[in-house]
Amino acid sequence: MVDSKNVFVDLEINSFDECIDFISKKAFELGISSDFKQTKDDLLKREKEMSTALLFPLAVPHTKSISINRSDLIFLRLNNYIDWNGEKVKIVISLFSFEKDYNSHIEMLSKISRKLIDENFRKSLEVDSKKEIVKNLNKIMKG
Repeated sequence: MVDSKNVFVDLEINSFDECIDFISKKAFELGISSDFKQTKDDLLKREKEMSTALLFPLAVPHTKSISINRSDLIFLRLNNYIDWNGEKVKIVISLFSFEKDYNSHIEMLSKISRKLIDENFRKSLEVDSKKEIVKNLNKIMKG
């Protein structure tokens, strides 16, 4: 279940680095991660392998890490587009999985990826209320 505490809208974040920093700090504050720095390093390592900016205006940074306490996600909607490895991004869905929980990681990625193909869904993420976003993310994760 996606908790409303994991959904952040109307954020003033101005860069990729600032966004990764925010996600890592929130993961630590929410108890998803036990180590802010390790989580941040792991997210950055994944980005170096291949950008997670998938479909305009969306990025899905993700990590499997020893610093992760439980599989979870954090959703961000930014007030302005930021440059994400050459792509414009305003919606960020960050996925976290424990390093050895391969099945959970793949399951979360596939559920999100299947839904993100739907352009109407992507557009809704830009305008829906926080309550609607939580409801829709929970539908996806149950699916």
